[in-house]
Amino acid sequence: MIFITCADHLEPLLKDELKALGLVDLRLGYRGIYAPNTLENIFKVNYLSRLATRVLLPLAQFSCPDTETLYTESKKIPWLDYLDENKTFAIDANIKHPQIRHSLYGAQLVKDAICDTIREKRGARPSVDVKNPDIQLNVFIQNKRATISLDTSGPALYKRGWKQTSGEAGLPETLAAAILMYANYSESEVLCDPFCGAGTFLIEAAMMATQTPAGYFRKKWGFTHLPHFNSAEWEQFKNHWDGQRRPLESQKIIGSDCQAESIRICKQHLRNTDFEKEVLLIHTPVSKFTPPRSPTLLVTDPPFGKRLHAPPGIYEDLGNFLKTKCPLAPWGYLLTSSYHLVKATKCEVLSERSLQHGGLTVGLYQLKS
Repeated sequence: MIFITCADHLEPLLKDELKALGLVDLRLGYRGIYAPNTLENIFKVNYLSRLATRVLLPLAQFSCPDTETLYTESKKIPWLDYLDENKTFAIDANIKHPQIRHSLYGAQLVKDAICDTIREKRGARPSVDVKNPDIQLNVFIQNKRATISLDTSGPALYKRGWKQTSGEAGLPETLAAAILMYANYSESEVLCDPFCGAGTFLIEAAMMATQTPAGYFRKKWGFTHLPHFNSAEWEQFKNHWDGQRRPLESQKIIGSDCQAESIRICKQHLRNTDFEKEVLLIHTPVSKFTPPRSPTLLVTDPPFGKRLHAPPGIYEDLGNFLKTKCPLAPWGYLLTSSYHLVKATKCEVLSERSLQHGGLTVGLYQLKS
């Protein structure tokens, strides 16, 4: 089985997405979904899933009563099947064990096992590169049971490949996609984000509307280091799904922001994705924003709390915007950390859903205009 990770609270939504992609025999796990280990599933989830964070392929699973066992069992893995002395690697660890008080220490033991194994067979050892490794590995230990996995994604899947910078406390692409799914977004909507920032909602919506694969702009994948990886199969798979892309209708996705720097970054991201001509972007505060087309759906992530300071009055302005400038939008979706900020909009709250954003538990509120 492979383990497909996601942000907390998104497991049921991810399971539904994977079913829609044609995956079967799925099993719910903690912050992820177990699925059959096939190369097609690895390709599909990595390239097409908008919610998955990583796709982990277990290399070894074993009882781990102590640190010596972790080292010796790690040495048994045929590491030369995946890397050699000329490649770099990094290890991400999540460990709860009475003898391993820090995950970093557990990762160090596995790192030593890898380096010792390859040096014994090749006379030289691979190097660690935490920023841009050739091979990304994962170590998970809980209840004295260890799993060592190859991360077939490489860089985390929320890194779509188009974002150069997100500014302060940027919205992850996977979270933006989840919110759009909860809002039942489709290409028929006229979507508006009056606090667009780096443009994550705008571009994620554009990718969904055009059936652009989530991984379309990425250049690096961990699965290319699998022993059974076939580049011809990968190119055939990729070309098939890339061929499903369709044009984006102009001015059906609209964004604004009061910060000139945010607008500059957003424009660059739109250029990176070739959506610059179709997505409408306006530099203005929400209090002065009048969209040229009446939105049918509002989805936004305004500044809040510890994440970003919320200027006085912006939530009142947002409520007025939804009521007066969005007559065709029966509701809006607002991501924020505090219910008292939501109350400031003076809109009726239809539903609330807990999500994780920047290490905080936040609420996704459905507001009636």
